[in-house]
Amino acid sequence: MLNNKPVKILHIADMHQRHQGRLYYSTGKKINNGFIKNNYNVFQISDRDFLQSNIFNYKKNIFLDYIEKSILNFSPDIILFGHVDSLNQKDLFNLKNNHKTIKFAQYFVDTLDKNFENFKHHKNRFFLKYQICDKNFITTDPEVLEFADKSKTYYIPNVCDASIDILENYKNENLKYDIFFALSHGQHRGALKKGYIDERVEFIKKIEKPDISTNFFGIDKQPIWGNDFFENLSQCKMGLNFNRGAATKYYSSDRICSLIANGLLTFLQKGYDYEDFFENKKHVLYFDNENDLLEQIKYYSKNFEKRSYIAEAGKKRYFELFENSKVTKYMIEKILNLEISNKDFWMV
Repeated sequence: MLNNKPVKILHIADMHQRHQGRLYYSTGKKINNGFIKNNYNVFQISDRDFLQSNIFNYKKNIFLDYIEKSILNFSPDIILFGHVDSLNQKDLFNLKNNHKTIKFAQYFVDTLDKNFENFKHHKNRFFLKYQICDKNFITTDPEVLEFADKSKTYYIPNVCDASIDILENYKNENLKYDIFFALSHGQHRGALKKGYIDERVEFIKKIEKPDISTNFFGIDKQPIWGNDFFENLSQCKMGLNFNRGAATKYYSSDRICSLIANGLLTFLQKGYDYEDFFENKKHVLYFDNENDLLEQIKYYSKNFEKRSYIAEAGKKRYFELFENSKVTKYMIEKILNLEISNKDFWMV
């Protein structure tokens, strides 16, 4: 609160309206929900939806003009960017110079692993807004990045939302599939790229054994989205969280939330320091290699009580640490240089 008035946030991020609900569980949606739960006054601009709807009525700087008029009408305390790539450096510096009393911030949830094939592209997207932002939030530990100023760059997790992550698979003993895994070649595409080979496919195919019932998507069949994603997730005992590239401290796609926060017993790769959050065989299971993973899948698929205990504890732990109202409150307090209330160990 500022002088007993709700903090006002102009949240500029993709809300995927053009996708007709296919991505209703996106990170941007969960963050926006977190602001509302905290009674912040949030006005949201879905940049890519706006630009697509104006593509046949294009005027120079129409999007920038829309933002400026929104600022004039709404008078925000904070402007928070998601993955907004439609403004150039000049546009952003002009916004900053025109509104010097407003705090600017961004969140960036793609990998910043320097070994990732698209690292340069990701880094450039991050730095586009980094230069004008007072605070930056990333789903990687800033301590492992050489290029990020630790005094204005902070870790945030992939947030969960009690209105979205509603499954409780640990309650059901007789589920159809042993293990779930889904990948895609981009949420915006909605389909696999022809001729593109994901580095994870070779490993995932080794998990497909006659005595393991798999529910895999994005490998030999197209990715799934929307309610279809949750329907398939609900039929699985366990889930596999498997990232691309080299292990980078704390990084994961939002897949980790979809699995743990929906009550699936979840397998995590070692090397990411997830142990700081989740204890092995108490909240999740860790694996070293394909043989280790296969043995654990077979064992826990037949042991409902142990599987259920860990999966339930994992969901509870995820919500305790990473629930969206908790994370978004931390973000706003950091942006406004306020004392962190209800500070958890991952918050700095």
